[in-house]
Amino acid sequence: MPAIKVFELSIKFLVEDLMQKLKNSYTGIKKSDVEFVITVPAIWDDRSKQFMREAAKGVRNMSTNCCFFSFIIIHFWF
Repeated sequence: MPAIKVFELSIKFLVEDLMQKLKNSYTGIKKSDVEFVITVPAIWDDRSKQFMREAAKGVRNMSTNCCFFSFIIIHFWF
């Protein structure tokens, strides 16, 4: 399996797991209520950073509410 697919599936799992936990804790929460932030170590080269961008874009609807910064952190705002 290509590395990009492994990262896509990993990010997708994190997003879906977080959304399920939020839905169990809060009523009426939608994916659009959550802002996903993926950060990567500043020491990574541009090619590696681009790889993470492509992996996140491979996750359906991720690119519409996802920001990138130079660690993987997923947080949310209410």
